[in-house]
Amino acid sequence: MSVGPGGKITLVTGASGAAGATTVAVNLAAALPQYAGGRALLVDAHFPVPAFELSRIGLDRARAMGELAPVMAKLSPELLSGYLTSFSPTLAAMPIVSDVQQARQITPEAVKRVLDMARRLFVNIVVDAGPLSGTLMSTLLDQSDAICVVVEPSTGGLQRAHYVLDYLRTLQIGRDAVLVCLGRVPPRSAITLEIAQNVLQVRVSAAIPEDPSPVQEAETRKQPVFLALPRAAVSREMDRLVRDVASRGLRVAQAVLKPSEVAASSQAQFRDVKARLHKRLISEIDLRKGEMDYMKDPVKLAELRRRAEAKVEALVEEEAPEITDRSVRLRVIKEVMDEALGLGPLEDLLADPAVTEIMVNGAQKIYVERKGKLELTHVQFLSNDHLRLVIERIVAPIGRRVDEKVPLVDARLTDGSRVNAIIPPLALDGPALTIRKFAKSYLTVEDLVKFGSLTQQMATLLAAAVRARQNIVVSGGTGSGKTTLLNLLAGYIPSDERIVTIEDSAELRLAQDHVVRLESRPPNIEGEGAITIRDLVKNALRMRPDRVVIGECRGGETLDMLQAMNTGHDGSLTTVHANTPTDALSRIETMSLMSGLDLPARAIRDQIAAAVHLIVQQARLPDGSRRITHISEVLGLSEQGFEVSDIFVFTQTGLTPEGKVIGQFVPTGHVPRFVDKLSRRGIVLPREIFLHQTA
Repeated sequence: MSVGPGGKITLVTGASGAAGATTVAVNLAAALPQYAGGRALLVDAHFPVPAFELSRIGLDRARAMGELAPVMAKLSPELLSGYLTSFSPTLAAMPIVSDVQQARQITPEAVKRVLDMARRLFVNIVVDAGPLSGTLMSTLLDQSDAICVVVEPSTGGLQRAHYVLDYLRTLQIGRDAVLVCLGRVPPRSAITLEIAQNVLQVRVSAAIPEDPSPVQEAETRKQPVFLALPRAAVSREMDRLVRDVASRGLRVAQAVLKPSEVAASSQAQFRDVKARLHKRLISEIDLRKGEMDYMKDPVKLAELRRRAEAKVEALVEEEAPEITDRSVRLRVIKEVMDEALGLGPLEDLLADPAVTEIMVNGAQKIYVERKGKLELTHVQFLSNDHLRLVIERIVAPIGRRVDEKVPLVDARLTDGSRVNAIIPPLALDGPALTIRKFAKSYLTVEDLVKFGSLTQQMATLLAAAVRARQNIVVSGGTGSGKTTLLNLLAGYIPSDERIVTIEDSAELRLAQDHVVRLESRPPNIEGEGAITIRDLVKNALRMRPDRVVIGECRGGETLDMLQAMNTGHDGSLTTVHANTPTDALSRIETMSLMSGLDLPARAIRDQIAAAVHLIVQQARLPDGSRRITHISEVLGLSEQGFEVSDIFVFTQTGLTPEGKVIGQFVPTGHVPRFVDKLSRRGIVLPREIFLHQTA
């Protein structure tokens, strides 16, 4: 018999009885083989009697797990196969019990043993669990790799879903292990997928519509809707959910480990086991010897991972026979593999979508930024040497090195995340590593308005400014959201214009077709071959651009950018580090002086006053939120300095008891000069937005 390497268990539960969780579970089990391959097993865990809905598609014929009770001591894959009921070449089913009598005989230990055995036979196992209650629920949760919460599309349903999600968090189940979908969504429902996401503050994978016709036809055929009518609206929405489930790895086993799960009942002992396994793995497979080769060759890396994982599984048997819980074993194996071949404790942090930045201050202190706030994590490296090895893994594939001769380095992960590393003797307390995670998708202007980063009137003004070919500088501190705002502004550039983007690390993603993306290059190991932002700006001007977008001006390239803005490349965009609009202009002046050209300060100021039209000031407030605090027009130059007039300002009025900033965006009454320019082109910008206060 062909035995799989270890199937994935997805538990489906309804946040309420009317959510339609059973329909989701049945169709999920029927659909997963199309995406994940192999066969799927549907387990009906309603207790003490099976779900009525399953009988309507013929699953009531299945033999129950309870029938295995008398032969549980002899359980094997072959024996279990004889008790399963197949409904298609890729789908089998088994209820836990078929009557109340069996409910008295089946035990949590027996269920766990059957599910462990089922993993050897099926690629995917879907457990229809009903509401999160009952004597078996703890066992089912511990065994599951992913949990799908089906939510009734009503105010009460969302409230109950909140309770369920909070309960799962108290069990220390990882965020990525939990999926959410709406079930039985009626036509013209007031609760949409977007509303559910906003209320629950989680991603909602799908919204399964309530459509009796295809369901009834599928019941007549004794098949799940997904198989009977694949083009039905229910099936199309199920397809979204199935793809999400299929893309998930073993997530529950990667959640924060509860001390009670460790046989030694001690995190210190758990780390000791990992350290012993890690040391033996390196010595027995000699990972360091082939490290450079496998990091550059995906085929070699995959082969090495297979060998290493098999070795770790064998070493767990030798070094830690006391660890019998499967989820703990999976976590031990995963963490040792991460430490031996990956980025160690950073792997889970990189996979967490809520984490935007990772800051490693030596092996024992790893901080992250979540929702604009810094927090100390519980994860640690084994030692400073281990941290140093991870840094070397990051920089080696791009031909960089970090050692006493080159103790600081900038690099980029394969997903685009920016990395800065610095080691002793410059870093006094051990190696330091900072990772700015690459945004998988930028926020839209609607998102920023919803989050309170700006108002719709301000968004209208900025869009008009881009269309009017105003040169715009986005100013702000580190982590204030400058790149996100720059990407949004660049999105307003008409699609019939040629755009050249220039960045240190390519982060901008523009939807227009006619875009040329340029990225600077650091020197190689010999210190040669560097291509700077300034080199790229000079080259870009020979490429016939309509607009030049520079990710950030931080040196002599600023003067080249000003010259471009003043010589036919109006509508260009860039960012600078500064705390106010006037500070931004002063910083532009300072950076222009870094160009090496012997120009009078007055000449540079004249260029700035002529080139820069708008300053958009972005800030991260004390509560972690990000706001556009000023939109200011540069009017020119006087004897006192740059003349700047604010168009919109954010005024803070207080704090909530939770520490959230309260404030409002206020128009000053100043009407920017480019409004007249727009009107001559037939584009009317309502002057009312400059005259009335907006909240």
